[in-house]
Amino acid sequence: MSGLPERIQEVGLPALGRDAWVEVRLDAIATNVRALKGKLPAGGHLDVVLKADAYGLGAVPVARAALDAGARAILVATFDEAQELRDAGITGPVRALWRVAPAHLRDAAATGIGVTASSPAVVRELMSADLSGLSPLSVDIEVDTGLGRDGILPGDLAAQIAALRSNPNIQLRSIWSHLSAAENVERSRLQEVVLEQAAAQAPELEAHLVGSGGLLTIGDTQQVARVGIALFGVVPNALRPTMTAATIGIKRVYGLAARPVRIATLPVGHGVGYGPAFTAERESRIITLPIGYADGISYHERGVAEVLVRGVRLPVVGTIAMDSITIDATDHPATDLTERDEVVFIGDSGADLIEPVDVAKRRKTITNEVSTSFTNRLARVYTVGGEPVALRDLRGYHYVNQK
Repeated sequence: MSGLPERIQEVGLPALGRDAWVEVRLDAIATNVRALKGKLPAGGHLDVVLKADAYGLGAVPVARAALDAGARAILVATFDEAQELRDAGITGPVRALWRVAPAHLRDAAATGIGVTASSPAVVRELMSADLSGLSPLSVDIEVDTGLGRDGILPGDLAAQIAALRSNPNIQLRSIWSHLSAAENVERSRLQEVVLEQAAAQAPELEAHLVGSGGLLTIGDTQQVARVGIALFGVVPNALRPTMTAATIGIKRVYGLAARPVRIATLPVGHGVGYGPAFTAERESRIITLPIGYADGISYHERGVAEVLVRGVRLPVVGTIAMDSITIDATDHPATDLTERDEVVFIGDSGADLIEPVDVAKRRKTITNEVSTSFTNRLARVYTVGGEPVALRDLRGYHYVNQK
């Protein structure tokens, strides 16, 4: 049976520049949209947060999959992230959650990109923008209900709403805030009350509060959720003691794998990697992989990282270099490992599985950082039912049957 690199070419996609890739399962995105939307009351809306290039997985195909599955809108952090989606032909609602610089406000109005009023200073910028001759700029008002990071303070809100309402070139859409500790239901309910009081000053506007964690803890009282990490089949860090992906009904979206460029048996005393950081104390079978810290593998994982080959866990040894990693396969029971074997960093192999949270734990970080660390030179392969439908590499996006 051919592997993913061969199937890519069989369906007419360009060959990988090297045998290292992130697989992004678009059918799992669709499953997760439906599962998460189902946790809202009837008639509730699910918006998906695809900032940082959809958490490193590729915003354009993920956005299409999410919208097709029933997501209402795409939320990003910055104006250029929003513009990328528009340039790719995505016509659904797109909004930027962080300040959009005054130089881009006219373009935002022209392309139907919503923006956020997150402070009195930003309100002044919005009021001063030249928006003449365009459809009104859609504006969401952010209120600080307790996160303490951004947003208009409740005491300042009435004046800012009045100012924005006075501008015929601005169309207010919603009032929103963000939870500071979604796992703390009591604290979240207090923030909910603050937002309700703020929203009462403009009852015609939509009010929304929760992200992935809030949806899973207080979602029963919400009409809107903005989900990020849960969309990718990952349980928010603070909720893992009480929830799993299986109990939530979400599936893992991405995996990371590579194929060997060399398998060599090295004698006792032979070094592996710069330093050398590893010296063979016995005759050792060493696998070299064409992936390194320039692809998002942490340099500090030396000595702690593991991979899967035919369902067997193997240690990463030697220095993690810019373009390569070495694996000690001496204890692997198979004697016929070849350069066509798949080495799995994230994903399943045989009966075993390495999840994003496993990588996060050994890096002493959060799962969000695992996928956002993947760099642009690492190919993303988009699949449905395990079969490739699109590819992104440094040359851009490529689609099956693309004309």
